[in-house]
Amino acid sequence: MPPRPSGSVQRAVSGFPGRLALSFGIVVAIVIGGFVLVNVLVEVKLGSAERVDLTLADAPGGGGSNYLLIGSDTRSFVANEGEAQAFGDETEAGGQRSDTIMVLHADPDSGRALLVSFPRDLWVDIPGRGSSKINAAFNDGPQAVIDTLAQDFGVPIHHYAEVNFDSFREIIDAIGTVPVFFPAAARDELSGLQIPFPGCAELDGATALAFVRSRHLELLNQQTGEWEDADQIPDLGRIGRQQAFLREVGARAMDAALTNPIAGNDIAQSAVDHLTVDQDFGRTDVFALADGLAGEGAGAGGPESQTVPSEPATRGGQSVLEATGDADALMARLRDFDTTVPDPSSVAPEDTRVKVLNASSVDGAAATALDGLKAAGFAGAGAGNFDQPLQTSEVHYASGAEDEAALVAGFVTGPVQLVADDSVEDADVTLYIGRSFGGIAAAPVAGAEAVSLAPVPGAC
Repeated sequence: MPPRPSGSVQRAVSGFPGRLALSFGIVVAIVIGGFVLVNVLVEVKLGSAERVDLTLADAPGGGGSNYLLIGSDTRSFVANEGEAQAFGDETEAGGQRSDTIMVLHADPDSGRALLVSFPRDLWVDIPGRGSSKINAAFNDGPQAVIDTLAQDFGVPIHHYAEVNFDSFREIIDAIGTVPVFFPAAARDELSGLQIPFPGCAELDGATALAFVRSRHLELLNQQTGEWEDADQIPDLGRIGRQQAFLREVGARAMDAALTNPIAGNDIAQSAVDHLTVDQDFGRTDVFALADGLAGEGAGAGGPESQTVPSEPATRGGQSVLEATGDADALMARLRDFDTTVPDPSSVAPEDTRVKVLNASSVDGAAATALDGLKAAGFAGAGAGNFDQPLQTSEVHYASGAEDEAALVAGFVTGPVQLVADDSVEDADVTLYIGRSFGGIAAAPVAGAEAVSLAPVPGAC
């Protein structure tokens, strides 16, 4: 397959969980960002944050940065029997691990923000430790996570922010409660979640923490009376719930900061009390996080959000997730701080020549897709087969054809990636049809929200 240069860009149109992901660290950023807007002294708040000396990548220039956001599962804050029952103690938990790992790619020059979730069960090679799940790297400290991302994925980290269980719980309690609609009674015997009845439930700090930590969520089948697993892949199901729930938390925290300074102050103080940041993290980074996660620079509704493409595997007797080849283009985007923002409105279908190659293993898929594109007005440049199967469809384009690629991608249903590829010839773009291909639409399509078996935050 043609190489994927570092200029690759990806657009996900598959919806949840590939949209609007938020993490514990992001809640902190949005909360602090709200205080910027109401002129609360950010530097005073940051002054009480814990600092950690780290070896970080050199700044790429132009104000862009990759922010590593960690939600720690450390129990070091446990001080009494009640907290030990709710969270476990350090002995039971076996140290600390990264319960949530995300990288915010903030690139002011391109006007874009990208948030990438790394599943905690992702199988990686941790420097000095060997092969393990990525969340185990944090047991050696944040530097080990930074080094793992650099070594395994080529992703540079420029700043670091970490918040733990207790801070998240206190943030929710400072907000009050967060409503979540449960389609059925729900439980997770490991996280402690117990929702006895279907309908809207107001989650306080402790219950909200049990909800976002849930990796073994079960819903009660009212017809059979049996408890059934809600997730096919627990780690990815949990990420989806975190994304939806914490989006709601971010919105409520921002609203409190803007409308009720007293409540907003309590929320920010709850966040900063347990916040750990790198030695150089300052006020400008607060602005960058606020802009990237909730401001105009992130686009309507927040940043584009992705989860590292992965598939189940067994390694060392453990059930893990392994990154697939589809992750390459996403990692390239985290390395690129000079991405051109495609403008599909600047070109027309009749001026765009498209070649289609079938990488889906479905007979005749390329010819059918090319017919659909021609019916939509595009100029056909041939169809054929590609000998390497792909899960996700890709639109490859040579330098200068970014807008044409974005235009073609807008007519593809199902997930699609834009891939910079100077080997494209005899066409403006080449569409590689993957297994996820859903057809060619008669007009540009928007991402469809996936139906979730999980509860729905903010739907009450």
